[in-house]
Amino acid sequence: MTSEAAPTFTINGSAVPLVPQAREPFSWLASQVYRHLHDGAPLPALLGMLAHEGLTTQSLPPQDARIQAILWTLWQLGLTGLKVEGEGADRKVTWERGTHAGINGTPVADCFSAEAIADGRAMAAALVVAGSRAMHINGTDVKVHINNLELVKAQAAEVAKRQADPSHDPCMAASRYVAELMNDGAGPEDLRLRAAIELAADLGVRALFVDTVNRQLRIAAFSREASLAAAFLQGVPVEQFPAVLSRADTLHKAAEDAGRKLAEQMTAAQRAAGGVVAAKAGADPAKPAPAATPVRRRRR
Repeated sequence: MTSEAAPTFTINGSAVPLVPQAREPFSWLASQVYRHLHDGAPLPALLGMLAHEGLTTQSLPPQDARIQAILWTLWQLGLTGLKVEGEGADRKVTWERGTHAGINGTPVADCFSAEAIADGRAMAAALVVAGSRAMHINGTDVKVHINNLELVKAQAAEVAKRQADPSHDPCMAASRYVAELMNDGAGPEDLRLRAAIELAADLGVRALFVDTVNRQLRIAAFSREASLAAAFLQGVPVEQFPAVLSRADTLHKAAEDAGRKLAEQMTAAQRAAGGVVAAKAGADPAKPAPAATPVRRRRR
């Protein structure tokens, strides 16, 4: 828990004491908000609307575990209160920032401590990470969209078809499916590609190089933060989180090593090609070519 023994969150003028909760109501909260992160409303507004609906329309008490999960998440986002005003489509949510730390300025990995995972307070960091992910594809950052669940299930089935060897990490099959769609001409607005990128991002993939001409693929980087967020949102037991980090670190190192070897091979090939050109020109390939001198303008 935070340094404050009993923090309170104020909603529509009423101060609600925050009581530690089990992880279950936070799992319920994830099911309610995760697929709405890209609907346009900021995360505090999305959570505020949900809390307001629970307290008013559903007449839930402030001590209800679901309401507490929402308010704890808002607190971890650095807020101390919010108001929901208006009716229907005209409702407006405003919020107030506090002076407590929350997740602001805290390293993401520290937000997933064993205690924060066990009692659900890692939800805020998980939602922030999941809602702001980008994948680096061929040198360009591509936003990771959170897609319709049925679409994701359909694309997950396609990924499963490409998991030929169960001993291989599933990120390979997910990345191959992304590359396959791109090779077939799928663009950024293609819903299948968006869902495939989301699946790859859920598995921690952070950067891909897809050569559509030679139909080749290279995974360039993995994200510890995305791996932690996905594990929490998927309900991975707290004791398995060290393995989540170890997997991300191992795969990232393997990707870096592969990238370094490829760069070395390309450099060697370029040097060899330069030697051939020098030999044809009658130069000694063992000697470096003289540096080019800049062309100077003749003074008039």
